[in-house]
Amino acid sequence: MEKVEIGLVGCGLFGESHLQAFRAIGAASVTAVYDPDRVRAERIAQEFNIPNVCNSLEEICDHPQLNAIDVVTPEHMHSESVLRAIGKGKHVFVEKPLALDLHQCEEMIAAARSANRILMVGHLLRFETKYAIVKDEIVGGHLGKIVSMHARRNRPKSLLPRYGRTHPALENCIHDIDLMLWYTQSKVKRVRGYGRSATGGLNHDTFWGVVEFESGAIGVLETIWLIPPSAGVMLDDALEVIGDKGVANIRLIPGSLELWREAGPETPDVGYDPRVAGSARGALREELAYFCDCVGANRQPEALKAEDAMAAAEIALALVASAKSDKEVEIPIRTSRNG
Repeated sequence: MEKVEIGLVGCGLFGESHLQAFRAIGAASVTAVYDPDRVRAERIAQEFNIPNVCNSLEEICDHPQLNAIDVVTPEHMHSESVLRAIGKGKHVFVEKPLALDLHQCEEMIAAARSANRILMVGHLLRFETKYAIVKDEIVGGHLGKIVSMHARRNRPKSLLPRYGRTHPALENCIHDIDLMLWYTQSKVKRVRGYGRSATGGLNHDTFWGVVEFESGAIGVLETIWLIPPSAGVMLDDALEVIGDKGVANIRLIPGSLELWREAGPETPDVGYDPRVAGSARGALREELAYFCDCVGANRQPEALKAEDAMAAAEIALALVASAKSDKEVEIPIRTSRNG
């Protein structure tokens, strides 16, 4: 199979993570980058030996050599980049959340469908081994009917200046919302969100959500951005799924790998985006490799559909509305969830 020629839109921290992952994917070749910050784009292009630095979104989407565009921009910019790329006949990978507005989600999905292009959204936990094994356990009937789920996804306070631009329900909880929808294969009846702000930022730094499924399952979501920098921990994630026949537990902290340095302890990520020998491994690599396989074969993704990403965004937005109104919010689910 010929290499998939990719253009990267967004050269920030996670855009760089994508480039590290593409280094480990034989079917991928990133040949162009664009970022509104030209200096940053040029630095990234030099570091990763990328031949083309584009001057605009239009230029990179028009590039005749590219098969696909990888959108790793701030969340509010997803729609413009995705629609432009699809309009120019490119397949698109876009980081989660698909959008911060359901109308934009619908517009992007409709455009991809009309143009017969791939639109895949970065819900990478479906490609992380531990979470995927839990899915297999559920499908195999080993846990029985799901009764309860509790997800924790906590981060350092030091990251708030970068990621506090987006509500934590859409930045962090959306990963676990997608997992819960994937695991239960059930629609949601109602949600209740609770937010607090200890730091006085634009969005909550502490958020809890309760999700009631039509199947009878209850999901609890926790995300808190208050881990002190001195802890040496970049993530504190866990998931418990309780069924009437068994229980699955995932705990990422304490981790299976700890480094004790003179500057202090560190617990590296070994599941989502670990760095080994100059490239990214783990779930991010698996996810982007799957996207490249789909583009190379001109095959729509089955492991993760854009409609699934819209469903997760709908629940996250309802949780935000619930916390703001201090009331439960009923969910009129309008999208299918095929797993």
